[in-house]
Amino acid sequence: MEYLPLGYQILDWMNEHPESSGNEKKTVAFLVKTLKENGYTVTSPVKRIKHSFWARKAEDQKKGKPKVAILCEYDAIEDQGHSLGHSASCAASIVCALALEAAYEDFPFQIDIIGTPNEEVGGAKIAMLTKGMFDSYIFAILTQMGPYNYPCFKTVAASDLYVHYYGKSAHASINPWEGINALNGVQLFFHALDMLRPQLELGCQVNGIITEGGKIPNEIPKQASAYIYLRANRYQQVLKLKERVENCAKGCAIATENQYTNEQLNPTYAEIVPNPVIEQLVFKSMTELGITPNQQQILTYSTDVGNVSLAIPVFCPMISIGKEDALYSAEFAEDMKTEAGRLGMKNAVGVMVKIIIELAYHPQQLTKIRAEHDAYLYRK
Repeated sequence: MEYLPLGYQILDWMNEHPESSGNEKKTVAFLVKTLKENGYTVTSPVKRIKHSFWARKAEDQKKGKPKVAILCEYDAIEDQGHSLGHSASCAASIVCALALEAAYEDFPFQIDIIGTPNEEVGGAKIAMLTKGMFDSYIFAILTQMGPYNYPCFKTVAASDLYVHYYGKSAHASINPWEGINALNGVQLFFHALDMLRPQLELGCQVNGIITEGGKIPNEIPKQASAYIYLRANRYQQVLKLKERVENCAKGCAIATENQYTNEQLNPTYAEIVPNPVIEQLVFKSMTELGITPNQQQILTYSTDVGNVSLAIPVFCPMISIGKEDALYSAEFAEDMKTEAGRLGMKNAVGVMVKIIIELAYHPQQLTKIRAEHDAYLYRK
């Protein structure tokens, strides 16, 4: 494939210059420069989203074709490099777009490349979605590197809650009756969460830590805090779960005579909308390329791609790098620098190209995909 060498260059550069979520300044500059050198008109940033970009071929802008969004993720993990494989998946997205533009003089779709930073922490796609970035697209596509080939990268919805209790300081021996123990509020809060767990719906999870509980033992702590992660199978489920956890926090504050506040540090991530028609199409594409799809396992990752999939159908297959090292591991980050990273990138290009071509020339597939997508959203 003509553009694979360029893909390898992008992969290698990103592996050598990893930048963590929200700090992708050099990375986006490199990607924008690369795209401009290959004939793209590039806007950066987009919708005032820091380190984002939007690239399209100038000649495509006035043709009125259905628009497809090829997404690029490029943030790395702090002090660990590309242990999520974004160096390979980003390179694959760019090569896929270039290959389609080069192979077809009058392709039925307009292919845009959208650079989406800060996936791991800040969920920039959610802000882009809110500002209308994906309104005009019929579907979006990207890949996720991993140890296995899955037709769909299945995820869960996730949110967080930071709870703060405020009491009154007093000496623990001299005048404890004059104090209000903030740590008691946090302790009771965790007991309340333990009591809540047996009644949670399947797939719901509540995990947390105490981040502040006082300074010294002989002083009744006047402030204590707990940070909670919440997960569920569906977006609406995690919102309901958050409400129940907030009620626990409020009740424990009343019971221990504390004041309390809560805040959310990160946006709420939705699950990637499951779609059997999408999975069948990706399975077929993988098989025709000689890539063996694995049986889907239960995964508990979360990503802002899920929020995009609430608005439009999203293709997000996991592509194996040929090694069983786990995501988020130092070993996986090192794999990206070897032939394993190149294998994953190359196979990702092939799968995405086949999917887009299939949908371009068999529009009835898109009708079925949209019907399944809408049915899931309206299903309780």
